[in-house]
Amino acid sequence: MKKNVWFINQYITTPDIEGEGYRHYYIAKYLNAKTEYKPLLITASFAHAPQRHNRFRGLYKYVAVEVPTLILKVNKYKISGGLGRILNWIFFTLGLFLLPFISKKKVPKPDIIILSSLPILPVVNLMFFKLLYPRCKLVFEIRDLWPLSAIEFGGYSEDNLFIRFLGILEKWAYSNADLVISVLPRADVHIKQVLNHSNFNYQWITNGYSLSEDNPNMDLGDVISTPISEEDFKVAYAGTLVVANPLDTVIEVVRASEKKNLKLYILGGGPEKERLQELANGNDKIVFINKIPKQYVAAFLKKMDLLFMGKGFKNSKVYEFGTSQLKTFDYFNAKKPIIQALSSKENPVTYSGAGYVIEPEDAAQLSQKLEYFTSLDKKKLREYGIKGYNYLIENCTYEVINKKFHLTLRSLEEKEF
Repeated sequence: MKKNVWFINQYITTPDIEGEGYRHYYIAKYLNAKTEYKPLLITASFAHAPQRHNRFRGLYKYVAVEVPTLILKVNKYKISGGLGRILNWIFFTLGLFLLPFISKKKVPKPDIIILSSLPILPVVNLMFFKLLYPRCKLVFEIRDLWPLSAIEFGGYSEDNLFIRFLGILEKWAYSNADLVISVLPRADVHIKQVLNHSNFNYQWITNGYSLSEDNPNMDLGDVISTPISEEDFKVAYAGTLVVANPLDTVIEVVRASEKKNLKLYILGGGPEKERLQELANGNDKIVFINKIPKQYVAAFLKKMDLLFMGKGFKNSKVYEFGTSQLKTFDYFNAKKPIIQALSSKENPVTYSGAGYVIEPEDAAQLSQKLEYFTSLDKKKLREYGIKGYNYLIENCTYEVINKKFHLTLRSLEEKEF
């Protein structure tokens, strides 16, 4: 008889609910087809990233195609940092209290409950489920460090009552979960700081990459009219243009560079785009390209010589514990060298040797690394790229991640941590 696993993640998206496949969809699909576990994905009707809005009557909708999924109705919001999003969290949390009262055919009694943050409010539900299902194993998965992220990027004070409340929930989750999983390599260091002890079970399971979605042979001419010259040394960033992914320094360095054949391509859209375009000030070495469909991104990256990404600012506490950006795996798959601006060496770029991690907002260090990579021949550049690709295949594909997650659940039940 299969054991029931609830995956609670407000931002799950799957092909079955008008979205794309990401972490929990691929893991659940594998568990459902090839293991002793029967997963149920539990998510919200609206998410801004990735964009999804499921409309239906009633408080919930049950979908059973490849992976059984329960969608709880929540409000739609326009601003990711506004009151509407907080209300969205609250409605999702309230909706989770319905689970024990829904038909057992749709929502069977759980043997394992996995709550994935962000948001962190559903820890309230874990408290309730711990009482209701005393034999059930509780797993808390960290995808984002809250309330630390809200303090660093939202400008909230540590003394804010809502932030204090989130801090209480965070501490309860770390203290009471049978296992804490994180996509961040050294989240265990953060947990120790919060609890002031190391008496907890922890497992790092990185984000994953689906090779089946890769198609580098798409014709870029279908979506990009901007010419990409083979004669230039091409540096690129591909992703959302937001405060958390700062590009100011790389724009300023490229703009000031005397290398005439150096080009920076910035692919994507977002709230920071207009400001960054003003910063570039029309310099012809900096080219902005509008967001393109996901299936074309691999073809774009493969035309570049060097890839750049930034995360956070100088002395950013959030990223001290590492990152697991999906963008990293897109870059690895392109087999290109990488420069990452990040205040931590705990990340796949360092582990793989695919490039260099530099301090955010350090123009001198960035200039030095750009100078280094532009001096290399194609063969040496490719050697860096191959290191990243090999790391991806060996450690980060869903074929690897799914098996690791399965073994982790088994170990949890057998108490082998």
